[in-house]
Amino acid sequence: MNMSESMATVEQAFDIDKSASFDYVIKRQRRKTMALHVLDDASVEVRAPKWVAKKEIVKFVEQRIEWVVKQRRSRIKKLAQVPQFANGHRHYYLGERYPLAISMANRASVNFLDDHFLIKVRDPDNAEQIQRALESWYRSQAKDYFEQRLFACFETFPDWFQDKYIMPEITVRKMRRRWGSCSSKGEVTLNLMLMKMPIACADYVITHELCHFEAFHHGAEFYQLLSAVMPDWKERELLIEELS
Repeated sequence: MNMSESMATVEQAFDIDKSASFDYVIKRQRRKTMALHVLDDASVEVRAPKWVAKKEIVKFVEQRIEWVVKQRRSRIKKLAQVPQFANGHRHYYLGERYPLAISMANRASVNFLDDHFLIKVRDPDNAEQIQRALESWYRSQAKDYFEQRLFACFETFPDWFQDKYIMPEITVRKMRRRWGSCSSKGEVTLNLMLMKMPIACADYVITHELCHFEAFHHGAEFYQLLSAVMPDWKERELLIEELS
C-alpha cells in the first residue's frame, strides 16, 4: 500500500496511573469509521478516515485505554512464553520489547543501542550462544540498575525506617519461583528476570522485601507498611502476575 492510500504517524498513550504506557500507530485510510487494533506482537494501530482530526483520534484511544492495556498484557504474556533467540526476534528489557540484531564475531558481546540489541557470537545460528550472551548482558546491567532502584525505593520509606535500617547489599540470581527474597539477616536477593519487567514491577519487589526488615511475615503490620509507602502495590503485583 503506497502513501497516498495509507499514511501513518506514531503517538503515545498512558493509563490512568501511568504504570503502563504504549505507543500506537495512526493509519489514515479510505474508510468511514475508526478502528483500534492490538496486533499479535502487542503493537497498537488506530485505523482512521483521512478527514478525522487528530484530537478526535486521541480521544478515541483514551476512551479505550483499559481495553488496550489488557489486550497488550495478554499478548505480551503469550509472546514471553516462547522466547526465540534468532535475528529479528524481540526480547524484553525494562518492560519494552526490542529486536535482536545478530552478527558473527570471535568474542561474544551484547550492546543495547536505543532500539535494538546488537549481539555478536561465534555462530549466529546457535540459539544457545545467543541466549547465554543476552543473559550475561542482563546480569552485567542488573547490579547498577537494582542499586539505583533500591535507593529510589528506600527513599520512599518514612524517616524512622531510614534511621533504623541501612540499605542492604543486593544479590542477583535467576530464580524459578520467586521474584525476590529477604533473609532474617536482611539480605535481599532479586530475580535476574526482573530486568525484563517494567520499572514499576522491580520497584514493587524491592519495596516488598524492604518491608520485611520491619515485619518478617505477611501479617497486618507488613501490609500496613507496604500500603503506606506504595499505595498502588496491588496493581503492581497484578501486573507482575499477568506478565509472568
